[in-house]
Amino acid sequence: MVVEEIIASGPIIINEGKLLVDKDDKDDFYKLPGGRLKENESLDETCIREAWEEVNADIIIIKKLSTLILNRNPTTHKKMRIELHHYLADLNNLNEIKPVHPIKEIKWLDIKEIKRGKYNVAPNIKFLVEKGEIK
Repeated sequence: MVVEEIIASGPIIINEGKLLVDKDDKDDFYKLPGGRLKENESLDETCIREAWEEVNADIIIIKKLSTLILNRNPTTHKKMRIELHHYLADLNNLNEIKPVHPIKEIKWLDIKEIKRGKYNVAPNIKFLVEKGEIK
């Protein structure tokens, strides 16, 4: 049996102790801007493109962070392989950040409050907080 596979990439953008996240109609949790790798595109190119497409963010990648591999979709619980690549990034256009359709909302979540479990966040955000890569 062939298992569906998703390879995705997205930025970790932190400003004044807060993490940039977004939300759409697909999931009931906050997640990082990001999305699927396109053919002939590198993971860092995907990260930059997706940040622009989802939240109008012009970013510069600082460094690669840990990759999370999931064996189930966190929303549907369908068995699949999801490979999530993360990059710490600087934001060049803070005042121009806005949700781009189909994104419904963007928010800056206080990292201390994320650690205390105040927000419903995606598994990869919890993973990176636990690893100390979002701090």
